[in-house]
Amino acid sequence: MITKPMIPLVIVIPLMLALLLVYVIMVMRKKEKLIYTILRIANVVVILAMAFLVNLRIMDKKYDSQIEMKNLDVLFVVDTTISMWAEDYDGSNPRMEGVMKDAEYIIDELTGSNFGLIRFDNRGQILAPFTQDHGTVRDALSTIKMPDRYYATGSSLNNSYDDMKSLLESSNQKDGRMTVLFYISDGEITDGSKLMSFKELEPLIDAGAVLGYGTTKGGKMKDTYGGYMYDNETNDKAVSKIDENNLKQIANDMDIDYIHMKSTANVKYLVESIKNGSSLTIEKADTVSYEDTYYIYAIILGAVLFINLIVFIRRGNI
Repeated sequence: MITKPMIPLVIVIPLMLALLLVYVIMVMRKKEKLIYTILRIANVVVILAMAFLVNLRIMDKKYDSQIEMKNLDVLFVVDTTISMWAEDYDGSNPRMEGVMKDAEYIIDELTGSNFGLIRFDNRGQILAPFTQDHGTVRDALSTIKMPDRYYATGSSLNNSYDDMKSLLESSNQKDGRMTVLFYISDGEITDGSKLMSFKELEPLIDAGAVLGYGTTKGGKMKDTYGGYMYDNETNDKAVSKIDENNLKQIANDMDIDYIHMKSTANVKYLVESIKNGSSLTIEKADTVSYEDTYYIYAIILGAVLFINLIVFIRRGNI
């Protein structure tokens, strides 16, 4: 059981105690029979108590709940090299800003799926294995930050491969699952490496796309210290340009679509297609869910107030 107060308790408790104190003083001044004084005070105590419990939002934990799930394992593979913060998405916004918005859209549209997340820059890293808990994946996405310029050693698209293979194989071991991949990058290779073949992963993927971010004109990049990155050879501000040839090669190897992302609208048709091609199953949730109980106290509060209204109409006072 947990509580999630709508109004902070440091405000509610002093306010309610002050109201109760004022009401008690007013009732005591009327000098009625003791029984009537007690009933009046008890009436207000019940009203304030129910209002306090409604505000407290007591929530019960639910374990082993049955939920409606899609038969999808959706894997995000996100390039987190410095160039992904180049400012040429939808005008002059950082590419990663578009990535976050588009990933959120996909998660929302494919709610009920299992989601996984891999990031890669100097190395690959599994931030979230496949999970039904969308909050875990969203939290993992929020941890993605621009790498320090002194940490970055150049871009290679090969660094994601081993982690991709591991999670895709784990998805394929499940019966009746559809494996969906969204490979997200600007396609730049700046560490001198040669792009490896991704063909071995093709049998492990049922649907998805390589999502390309950036423009051929390119965009400048701010570093983690607030200034712009500079090209060591020209001493001018460094410019990152999308390399669609690399991205198309990866898409072709894995036999999935390549989409140049200029806005979220670019991926909507594919997400709708994936959603329509999925099926629903009833599965046991692997996370704890919470159920609001405030409505119980709201009903009691409403009933008490209704009785008070009837009494007021009939007697002219409560």
